[in-house]
Amino acid sequence: MSEIPDVYLGIDLGGSNIHACAFDEGGTVVAENKIETEATNGYSHVIARISAQLQRIQRKLKDGGFRLAAAGLCVPGVVLGEEGRVKIAPNLGWQNVHPLRDLASGDLPVILINDVNAGLVGELSRYPDEERPRNALAYFCGTGVGGAVVVDGRLITGARGGAGEVGHMVVRLGGRKMEHGVRGSLEAYIGKWALNRRILERIESGKKTMLREIIKYNLRKSPVKSSSLKKAYEAGDRFCVDLMQEHYCKYLGAGIAQSANLLDPEVVILGGGIMEAMGEKLMPVIRKYLKRHTIGYPPELRLAELGDLAGAAGAAHLARLPDAHRVVRQSNIEKEK
Repeated sequence: MSEIPDVYLGIDLGGSNIHACAFDEGGTVVAENKIETEATNGYSHVIARISAQLQRIQRKLKDGGFRLAAAGLCVPGVVLGEEGRVKIAPNLGWQNVHPLRDLASGDLPVILINDVNAGLVGELSRYPDEERPRNALAYFCGTGVGGAVVVDGRLITGARGGAGEVGHMVVRLGGRKMEHGVRGSLEAYIGKWALNRRILERIESGKKTMLREIIKYNLRKSPVKSSSLKKAYEAGDRFCVDLMQEHYCKYLGAGIAQSANLLDPEVVILGGGIMEAMGEKLMPVIRKYLKRHTIGYPPELRLAELGDLAGAAGAAHLARLPDAHRVVRQSNIEKEK
């Protein structure tokens, strides 16, 4: 009788969606499920949705002849992996919660990691050893703006798990204040809820924009969809083009430059929903502002190749490392898969 193959699950918890993917030893997706987060319904509701999703995936894998060996849950916020605690996740409205304790996972080993740390690990783990950048940053731009840092081939999470929070770098002193976050932060200007505010102001003022007809959902309850922005942008809507080029790209380029001036990375990987939808078109404009604010050599900008699989792939990759369930923050992305 042949041995049942092990697979590893990555669960990417976003402000908009919960994306769960199971990967076999070769990195092939063998099961996948995506549901809406429904974060506005509260912490317990989201945990219940993750638990139900996990049970569905486990049943699907069992029926397919696989054994789920371990899982990684990545969360958009400051994560203390060794404690299984999320200090703060602004776009989920979480503060000092313990999702691993509250998740109905049975005997399944589960690790907790920041979502963009997982995304950067996922992206870099796909490179051949000889081509893998040893100094890299990630900016994942969607509902929030998350970051991750790899220095000399090692994922840097900081003394208390808070490294890489580029979305909360101040780009404008005394600027806009988020409900949970830092006044004047990058996310307060280019996170989707910040874009919602500008779009609503435009629509409610009665001024011209195609987004009025494109958006059929409530912007006061849901973050603007990347597909809506892309449709208006590609149609040449003047408001949307200005919003994305002269506001979004300007602030993002300046934010990346701050990180580049500090760390001098070889490459910055841009991911998340907006980059996945519009990155090719926005990249030249982002690069222009990056060059303007970088004192040394601007890093190469690359779009994430895994798309919305990046976070789940990285979480699953970390979950399978030998020491992952004991010490997450010391995980080395160069360990053998």
